[in-house]
Amino acid sequence: MKHVRPGAEALLILLALLPMGCSPWVPERAEILVNTLPPGAACVLSRGGQPIATAAPTPAIGLVDPSDAPVTVSCQRPGFQEAAVTVVALPPPQGYGFHLFAPAPAYDGQRIDIAMAPR
Repeated sequence: MKHVRPGAEALLILLALLPMGCSPWVPERAEILVNTLPPGAACVLSRGGQPIATAAPTPAIGLVDPSDAPVTVSCQRPGFQEAAVTVVALPPPQGYGFHLFAPAPAYDGQRIDIAMAPR
């Protein structure tokens, strides 16, 4: 029976896992934290004119599919003018070597602060 040295066994496992680091991992959903001043607004997140998520009442988190396309956040609250902002996806970080979880452009973790003016 032939025995494999412990160091060689670890190297074989690492080589077997190496191809996984070459393929990008994209999260299922991205989180956008929507905060309004004053709080309590109802916000709709849309992409390409189509609603894709809601965040209500604020502060709230909107869950969206990952993409590099901009997301528009439109908020309404009684007694205040409607307010809207556009969220642009952050580019993936640049680095050296491979990434086990290579991030795609995304909005994940972005915080949007929207000031709403009274009517």
